[in-house]
Amino acid sequence: MNQLIIGITGTLGAGKGTIVDYLVEHKGFAHYSVRAFLIEEIKERGLPNNRDSMVLVANDLRARYSPSYIVEQLYEQALARGKPAIIESIRAVGEVEKLKEKKNFFLLSVDATPEIRYRRIQARKSSTDDVTFNEFVANEKREMTTSDPNKQNISACMKQADFSLDNNESFEHLYGQVEEILQVIQKKEKESKKRENYLSWDDYFMGVALLSAQRSKDPNTQVGACIVNSEKRIVGIGYNGWPTGIKEDDLPWSREGSYLETKYPYVVHAEKNAIANATTDLKGATIYVSLSPCNSCAQLIIQKGIKEVVYMSDKYKDVDVFIAGAKILELAGVKRRQFIPHTDRITVNLKEN
Repeated sequence: MNQLIIGITGTLGAGKGTIVDYLVEHKGFAHYSVRAFLIEEIKERGLPNNRDSMVLVANDLRARYSPSYIVEQLYEQALARGKPAIIESIRAVGEVEKLKEKKNFFLLSVDATPEIRYRRIQARKSSTDDVTFNEFVANEKREMTTSDPNKQNISACMKQADFSLDNNESFEHLYGQVEEILQVIQKKEKESKKRENYLSWDDYFMGVALLSAQRSKDPNTQVGACIVNSEKRIVGIGYNGWPTGIKEDDLPWSREGSYLETKYPYVVHAEKNAIANATTDLKGATIYVSLSPCNSCAQLIIQKGIKEVVYMSDKYKDVDVFIAGAKILELAGVKRRQFIPHTDRITVNLKEN
């Protein structure tokens, strides 16, 4: 899994800290808190450590720098650490919008009834939570909605959450929801990740050439060719065989005997067939061929303006016509390189599994 960064928003006392603790203790997450960031800033400014100061400082930082300033600082810290992270207490729309631009970021929201949440904040005995129930409700109402992206807008943040949790029941119920969410995130990442074992361009085009070679009737040597333009589009394919209209058994396939009793004066090489079958001008194109070209094919490759030859086998490199083929390609400035596969084999299933 790539580095996962989760943000959490929600109503006051809904259980954000409980979720954070679970992810830190049981899932190895690093914890980054907007609340802790603000407390440090409050101390530096010499302000009282209460919710009014927290809201005041948060709104001031967002207005002075950007709506997402605080969470961006925390996100960069998390990214630098290189492990899964949870950013707690996201409360402004600008923060959510910025974080959602990042890779592998998901926003959770958590909620519970006001009565349950008030009991929880009283139990944690934080100085910022030392308020009456009416003050608690008033504080939350003030932070729930605003049209200013720099200010607290918990309601809008919760609406943009990727996942919502209900914390009106037991810890086990809450933890079960967290586990389900992590499984969904892992599945999403797996589904969105590109295949690792896809074909390289060279493997793909040489594969087409080799597949074309399977059409050859030559019992000894099957050669295929595939021509590709500068935009990686196939513009011609061919294999070695008789000229069009001549039946497979009308001429000899033999390699031995008098010249006219062999295949050599009659067969059309794969390169020539691919060029003859081409659908467009071939200037600047690349030809993939399973056997390095002979002199005759090299001549036609040069004349058609093909600028690169990628060959698989050079088994006839000591035969005169193939020596000549390599020589004139070099003199004409046509790049000639031997194919280096990125995979051992390409399997094509013609029947459904």
